Amino acid sequence: MHFVASINAMSGYSEEYIRQKLTEKLEATHVPPMYGDFEAQRHWQEVTVNLPIADWYRNTTDNDLLYWGLDYPPLTAYHSYLVGSWARRWHNESFVTLHASRGISTEEHKQFMRNTVLLVDAVLYIPALMYAFNTIRKRLENEQTKSSETDCLYTALAVLFPGQILIDNGHFQYNNVSLALCALAVVSIVNRRSLIGAVLFCLALNYKQMELYHALPFFFYLLRDCFSEKGQKSTALQRLAEGVKKLALLGCTVLLTFAVLWLPWLDSFDAVGQLVHRIFPVARGVFEDKVSNVWCVVNVFIKLKHFPNTTMALICLLCTVLAVLPSGLHVLLQKTPTPRNFLYSLAVTALGFFLFSFQVHEKSILLAALPVALLLPLEPFASCWFLQLASFSMLPLLYKDGLIGAYLGLTIITLALLRVVGEMESSSKKHLPSLDVLRLGALLAKGIRYNSYGTLLEVVDESDGCGGKFRVVVVSSQFQGKPLLQRHRLVNAALEEELKTIHAFSQKTYTPEQWAGESK
Repeated sequence: MHFVASINAMSGYSEEYIRQKLTEKLEATHVPPMYGDFEAQRHWQEVTVNLPIADWYRNTTDNDLLYWGLDYPPLTAYHSYLVGSWARRWHNESFVTLHASRGISTEEHKQFMRNTVLLVDAVLYIPALMYAFNTIRKRLENEQTKSSETDCLYTALAVLFPGQILIDNGHFQYNNVSLALCALAVVSIVNRRSLIGAVLFCLALNYKQMELYHALPFFFYLLRDCFSEKGQKSTALQRLAEGVKKLALLGCTVLLTFAVLWLPWLDSFDAVGQLVHRIFPVARGVFEDKVSNVWCVVNVFIKLKHFPNTTMALICLLCTVLAVLPSGLHVLLQKTPTPRNFLYSLAVTALGFFLFSFQVHEKSILLAALPVALLLPLEPFASCWFLQLASFSMLPLLYKDGLIGAYLGLTIITLALLRVVGEMESSSKKHLPSLDVLRLGALLAKGIRYNSYGTLLEVVDESDGCGGKFRVVVVSSQFQGKPLLQRHRLVNAALEEELKTIHAFSQKTYTPEQWAGESK
């Protein structure tokens, strides 16, 4: 599917591209066309393999920043250098020839570029998703609902997410790199390997600055984890000292990772300032094209272009903080940090950034889609439909790139998979051993200590065999002297796991004496 999507027109190479080329030739304006993101990625390869590192982010005679100037962090630049070097040495030097390669659109070059994305998919992105799913299922998923078949289908749904395939393989970008690194960072957090998780997230953030959408949950979770009360025998002062030590080690790890990646520019404040300026271009405005967020809707009624960018940036910052801070504080202030809450916070925070932050692209919805996809084993229904809506939100961009056919095909496939998952889960519920009447009776008998005066009288399945509704009558001497609420709690404790999947459960509880009176 990833390969089939890559056969479609790349961004900037549809009718719009042809029209632009004809206009250029007929009017002889000598202004080079901008093409699209496909050309941007190629141009960065041209710049990085032909110019010294010091000039990658600077405006020079050979590096016109107005023509797709490099505006992603250093790890993207290094990746562009590797791909460009690969093209020049083992394929065709004309792919990255300085100046002369602009707008190259040969089939040979397009096939080369397609293969570079597919390689990342095969080597990094898909394995990272599969590893993440397997880890989350083992660590967090309810034991009662585990199924290897549905797990495989959920993984397939995530891998075949139309949005990521169409943007990376069709429109053409390398979001799969940063998303894979972030997924691996999440896995490290779930496995309680904080330092590895911090390094991996720093790599993701240094590949695409939009990974800031995920930064706050990582920050709050790791901060809370440093000071979590793991040793009850230690004093408060000892725990504080241990927490400060962990925090210092974590901070040094993050700083060292950044220092290694930014090393070529650290010899000059001007160089660092220019790099930061390129990464955060405030002058571009609140959003680009037709983004399905709050500001695009507001712009229909109030034209935001009339407000200074600095003013809008502050408004966006305030609204984003108000939207995401409650989730972050919940992660920070919980007694014991849990990976489950961390995953939910990632989804909420990324969506909050997409809806309210500054300089948002249509493609930024992929950042919210990643944690939602990782939640598929825990929240299958909500996650599946969110992924469908995320792809639909990019419809104007997909239409412009001529990707509607691929979008419809991938959507039909994923909806078919979703239906298969639903049928399998419905079937498994009907045969789930823990919901069988005899199994339920056995658990009650095990949970309530029986004697000569106590017995389980009745367990009735009132759900026509689907195991969703039960009625029980329990007689036990353990109910002696206990009010009704405590009796119900005793029965509920015997069925703690089963009640998580039972939709309706009613019970009547009696002492032997009460039951004798009822039986007369």
